[in-house]
Amino acid sequence: MTRRLKIVLSVGIILAFGGRGSAQGTGSSPTNDCQTVLQGLIPDIRDGLTSSADRSSAMRAIESWPAFLCGTVSDSIRSQLLSEAEEKRLDKQAGATSNSSGTTSLVSKGSSPSLFGFALEHGGLTQTTDGNTITFRGNAANSVRALLNNSYLGSYQLGQDDPLVVGLAKLSFGVSFDTSSNQSSTSQGFAPSSKSLSGFSSKYELYDRRDPRDRHYLDRWQKLSNTAGRAFANSIRDFDTVIRGTPQFSQWESSVQKQIYALPPNPSDPDIMKVIQSAADLFTQLFSNLPEVKNATVAASMSSYLTEKNAILADIRKTPILAIEYNFTRQLTSVSQNVGATQAGQIPDLYNVNLVLEKGFHGVNAPELTANLSATWFNSTGQARDYRASLQFDVPLKEIANIGQPVLSISGQFLSLLQEPLGQKVMLNGVTIDRRGNIGVFQTKLSIPVKGSGVKIPISFTYATRTELVKEKDVRGNIGITFDLDTLFSKAK
Repeated sequence: MTRRLKIVLSVGIILAFGGRGSAQGTGSSPTNDCQTVLQGLIPDIRDGLTSSADRSSAMRAIESWPAFLCGTVSDSIRSQLLSEAEEKRLDKQAGATSNSSGTTSLVSKGSSPSLFGFALEHGGLTQTTDGNTITFRGNAANSVRALLNNSYLGSYQLGQDDPLVVGLAKLSFGVSFDTSSNQSSTSQGFAPSSKSLSGFSSKYELYDRRDPRDRHYLDRWQKLSNTAGRAFANSIRDFDTVIRGTPQFSQWESSVQKQIYALPPNPSDPDIMKVIQSAADLFTQLFSNLPEVKNATVAASMSSYLTEKNAILADIRKTPILAIEYNFTRQLTSVSQNVGATQAGQIPDLYNVNLVLEKGFHGVNAPELTANLSATWFNSTGQARDYRASLQFDVPLKEIANIGQPVLSISGQFLSLLQEPLGQKVMLNGVTIDRRGNIGVFQTKLSIPVKGSGVKIPISFTYATRTELVKEKDVRGNIGITFDLDTLFSKAK
């Protein structure tokens, strides 16, 4: 295999995925990879200097467009690939859990934000009154890894051979505050405090391979990169014609030619590398923003590349997720409610254990099914309060230009109240409440993304056969805004 072909294939690999990283999982830097490719030009240039008196062979050797393209487009292609995979995920939940006041989600999803998530939601599902909930979600282990390595791929690979690090990375947490509780005046605004704390949660992912950076997909990404490399090599001839036909080419050629001719008779490797680096920098300066250049480097080999890439993403989408979730809920009551206990003592807090199973269908834009099975207990007595079974069907809709891909979710929940909802009979607006029995809840939700920002706006409509405190049918709308930092972090070079 010639050196030039090796360079082409190397650049193809870097363009497709940015390197597999070392055995220790430190991650491969695209900048370092491109430097290696540029250094691969040194032997050809040295041979050219000795084979022709006028150094024309050396000049032809340095006109290696793939090596210079590596530094021009590798970062954008690599980040685009992983960022697209991250943004299309349906398995994440940034907002409050399904049994929280003010939540817009009837079903808890299998995964949480890898770094940090935020949600502001208004509404309620089985609660009698609506709530306003602010939720913060995060993963401590992954946040530390991101601080140590600020690249999306590199941070994930840190410690991936350490069972302790891998285990901690599967654990996420969430904290929610009810902005409508214990606020004497809405004009005062909201400040998180122990009084407004509505609950906290933790989730452990027992089985989850939805992250596109998972090591189980590295061989397939590598195969894709090799395929992209061959297609890339076939497009070089067309690209050479484009470059030589631009007005900037004569400026680049004249500058590089002067530096080639200025080399000493027996130049050292650093001397040659200095000329190569200068040629690469000038190439980036003159050609990187030209539409013709971008089209030639990407569009020429994109068709087959996208087909295989979508096949990998489709296989990632259909992998199952199994997670267990613990939720602690404070049964706060809004100051607008006239609620009083009929017995001495406070209204007890709740804790809930929820098993989450999620399975996607095959296809890049295939639907997804999520099931929840949970039980809730009173924290003070340990008595079982309720059992719940929930099912949600997520359908990605057609992508909207400059907006993103909305997702339509249809879900239902069966809730069996075994005890009085608040742990004892209470007075609500002067009426004694004692409400056990079954509740059926149905929800339709549309999640609208803000493309490339990690922000989504969930809008849902919920029908309940009754609420926890009132045995009457209930229909209400919920709205919120969520943010997942992973989407922005995935764009990091």
